[in-house]
Amino acid sequence: LVTILTLMTPSPSPRSPASDAASSAPKATTWSQERRLQFVDFRLQWDRKLNRGDLVAFFGISVPQASADIAQYLALAPENLSYDRGSRMYVATPSFKPIYPSSGARQYLAQLLATERGVITQAHSLLGFSPDIASVPRPSRHIDTHTLLPIVRAIAERGMMEVSYQSIARDEPRERQISPHALGHDGLRWHVRAYCHLREGFRDFVVGRILRVGVDSVASNISSANDAEWHEEVEMVLTPHPELSASQRSGVEADFGMTRGRVSLKCRRALLYYTLRSLGFDSAGRPHKGERQLVIANLDALKPVLPKPGQA
Repeated sequence: LVTILTLMTPSPSPRSPASDAASSAPKATTWSQERRLQFVDFRLQWDRKLNRGDLVAFFGISVPQASADIAQYLALAPENLSYDRGSRMYVATPSFKPIYPSSGARQYLAQLLATERGVITQAHSLLGFSPDIASVPRPSRHIDTHTLLPIVRAIAERGMMEVSYQSIARDEPRERQISPHALGHDGLRWHVRAYCHLREGFRDFVVGRILRVGVDSVASNISSANDAEWHEEVEMVLTPHPELSASQRSGVEADFGMTRGRVSLKCRRALLYYTLRSLGFDSAGRPHKGERQLVIANLDALKPVLPKPGQA
């Protein structure tokens, strides 16, 4: 869901599909207008139409401002839309090509998923028409705001804090002092990456298992630069499983965007265990029983850095 609110930050300057000379075309004059032009581009891409009322309703602007925004978009991409007098709508032309990355398929699907999961409401999404959608249900992983706030503050202030942490490896929670420096997400849960002063090493702590936090942190003498596993990048080369037929391999290659039968995936070494798990591999890099989509082509090279799972 990282791409859900792509309109909240400016995208790269648009380039008109009509001509390579578009670098001289008028640009948005303000960040807010840039957002509105992205909205126009997105709606034309996925709904194939919009009118001034769409801009007025979504952004709370005046009708003259909406007219000015559409005129600005026309100046940027004159071949992308035309006015249909019958419907009183601006419609995408057959030659339409989006001029903003925020109109891509990944951003569209992120919007759909965000509305389906209740992260944003339909009224706050960029979507006009929305097809029926369902996602695999997952248990809600609760994180208390009063737990997360001191953690974020300690990261910002490079502080050391006291926590009570319930590890799966122990029957009872244990008091610890940690120096947090980053947050991570494994696809299901949020973790805080921190130096554990009890275990004298950098560890992952599941935020939801932190039962109590000290309100105040003190200055820490631990530098995040010493967390080698966090800063080291690991490259994994994925190829189709050798037991697949030629047709099945072609399907896997297309699904994972492979080039010449392989695709590279990079992650932090600290997240390698979670990455392997999400792709259907065990901690030794072997496909789980029944998994016949992918194998790791460079598994031998990865063996020195393969994770040794253990609880903090």
